[in-house]
Amino acid sequence: MIVLMKKQKLYNVSSLARKLGVHRQTVIYWIKKEWIKPRRDYRNYPVFTDEDVKKIINWKKTIN
Repeated sequence: MIVLMKKQKLYNVSSLARKLGVHRQTVIYWIKKEWIKPRRDYRNYPVFTDEDVKKIINWKKTIN
């Protein structure tokens, strides 16, 4: 059986920061503090899926 996987939209640090309304250095700080855990692309750059973004938005609401 062949299962086709839907290609997910990925966000880099800058696009995630824009979506969250914070500076990109804030996102980098969160990654360094291990408050958020990004996936990595083939260049080892941090990337986030739509599911990750939803989780981060919910987490951000709890700290405000």
